[in-house]
Amino acid sequence: MSPVIPRVPAGECHVWIADAVRVPSPALLELLDARERARHDTLVRAQDRALYLTAHALLRQVAAAQLGGGPREVRFTHVCRHCERTEPHGKPGLEGSSLEISLSHSGGRVAVALSPAGPVGVDIEQVARDMRDLTEVVLAPEEREELERLAEAGRPGAFTRYWARKEAVLKATGDGLVVSPALLTVSPPWAPAALLAWRERAEPHRPVRLHDVDAGDGYRAAVAVLGAPCRVVRHEVGYDGDGTLVRPRRG
Repeated sequence: MSPVIPRVPAGECHVWIADAVRVPSPALLELLDARERARHDTLVRAQDRALYLTAHALLRQVAAAQLGGGPREVRFTHVCRHCERTEPHGKPGLEGSSLEISLSHSGGRVAVALSPAGPVGVDIEQVARDMRDLTEVVLAPEEREELERLAEAGRPGAFTRYWARKEAVLKATGDGLVVSPALLTVSPPWAPAALLAWRERAEPHRPVRLHDVDAGDGYRAAVAVLGAPCRVVRHEVGYDGDGTLVRPRRG
């Protein structure tokens, strides 16, 4: 078992946070399957390719550490609750395993979550520079009022906290952004993370356990797990120049 990727025990959810690789490593590209490489190659911006490569390589390594075997042997499933498109899309899962997975990326960072405790959703967001056109799309009316009461300098970070919490919930339920985030109400950014209400539909039949995750300066992240209470464990990792997964040095 890799010391960077420990086995995740029952009753826990682990989240790995990493910077996108600066220079794509052939070793990392080799971890992707044909569909992932094809998707990677269609991305125009180098930064988007780096984010995609980092997130999917890390997800494969995290899953392989739990399942045994190599990262390239991991097989994913995808389930969409809202359409019948034939190409793989929707909430990811692990073929032949009850372990739950989720991934996200934004700006220059990625997040991968894995849990045996129940369906999981993770979201990482770079703090929004200009949120004026997004508040009505993302926030419920009472949340917009709470945001307006904050000093202007604190609003971008607070808005992004709302956003990450809501998207984590929608990923865990498998709805994604087919459901408007404004239909959900979550706790204020200064309070412990919690789903408070879900309008215009029944709330998930399993309890939503929502947690904030430290994503570093300029980012906000959250993870949601459906089911019994679970312990969330965060790991900061990265890749060296040859594509080896390491724990970044501090200071």
